Amino acid sequence: MRQFSYPNSQFTTILGGASIGWKLNVYDTGTTDYASIYSNLAQTTPTANPVIADSDGFLASFYWTGTVDVVLTDENDNIIDSASGIQDLVSTINAVVVAGNISLPYGAASGDGNTITATLPVTSDFSDGGAFIIRANANNAGTINTPNLQINSYASRRIKKIGGSALVANDIVSGMNCLLVYHEAQDSYYLLNPNASYLNRDGTAKMLGAIDMDSHKITNLTAGTVSADAVNYTQLTTYTGNSAVEFAVATATTGNSAVNKTQFDAKTGQATETTAGIAETCTDAELLAGVSDVVVATPLKLRLGFAASFAANGYISFPTWLGGLILQWGEGSTDPADNTEPTQGVSFSVVFTTVFQNYVSTSVASANDNCDIWYQTYNLSTTGFNIKRQVSASTSNSVVTRPRWFAIGK
Repeated sequence: MRQFSYPNSQFTTILGGASIGWKLNVYDTGTTDYASIYSNLAQTTPTANPVIADSDGFLASFYWTGTVDVVLTDENDNIIDSASGIQDLVSTINAVVVAGNISLPYGAASGDGNTITATLPVTSDFSDGGAFIIRANANNAGTINTPNLQINSYASRRIKKIGGSALVANDIVSGMNCLLVYHEAQDSYYLLNPNASYLNRDGTAKMLGAIDMDSHKITNLTAGTVSADAVNYTQLTTYTGNSAVEFAVATATTGNSAVNKTQFDAKTGQATETTAGIAETCTDAELLAGVSDVVVATPLKLRLGFAASFAANGYISFPTWLGGLILQWGEGSTDPADNTEPTQGVSFSVVFTTVFQNYVSTSVASANDNCDIWYQTYNLSTTGFNIKRQVSASTSNSVVTRPRWFAIGK
């Protein structure tokens, strides 16, 4: 005889498929009159009879008072199975409730949560419907054919849910007062108050639809460890916007991949003569000091302090990082074709800080062997000097002359 289990019984075909549309007909005992059944334990909301299996072969929970007969048929009303005289458990509980005061045997459990013993103040084994309470000392693990409970020295019996279905892990938790009723037909104890703190699914059955949390939170969610796991709030806040957390990144191999620190450092370390990397543009002070080997000079920086004028009176001024050398040249005013010895002043286009040497030569329009003329320099300073023409006393000068000069300094 198959035991029909409630709530949420599921029936399958001989091939293992869902028994869609199967019907559980519930009759008053000994008749073919449909019994009154309800969708809630308080039995205030009637539900349809027969109970029809949904698209997954599941039957909705229902409740009744007294005893009933049940007949299971397929969707075409072919009888699959039947059972008679099924007693509701509410009646058995009511037998021990007197004027609102519950007087039940009570004792503390011992054992490991799967094999349980308890000593109760009873002198004989329980009869059908006998109720009692034990205080659990451990969680049940949901192992097959467990938990088993032995009261005093009487037979050890399975603990099941109402209707005979197996307990799942944590239906019993440590410290919980377990309300149990002996079910003679199954020779087992029915747990009337499985722990309600958990969504008790054993992991083998899938959810059949969405869970409407009605704006409530899911709490005490264990941290996810694999790709299909949900993550909890702590995991999210640990890695979102937290600059103190580092992420391990594999070595990038494609253009759209992130690069790790080792790859980044290889390309962004200090550049040297043999290693590609990054180097800063030098400051003016670093360029002028000429000692740093970890910065680079741009073309603009390289011209820092360099100037030139390539005119008849011109100069080349090298930057201080090249020693600050200055070369200047020019030509003086034209002196007449006679034996006078005039003087003239020269002002440097670029003022020297230090002047080393200056030179002067005589320029004539054409060579003349009868001309014995030269120029002298004097009063050399950082800003200029003076030139004086000298004519030999034995010469009768007949050419126009001009001095040309050259100066070196820094």
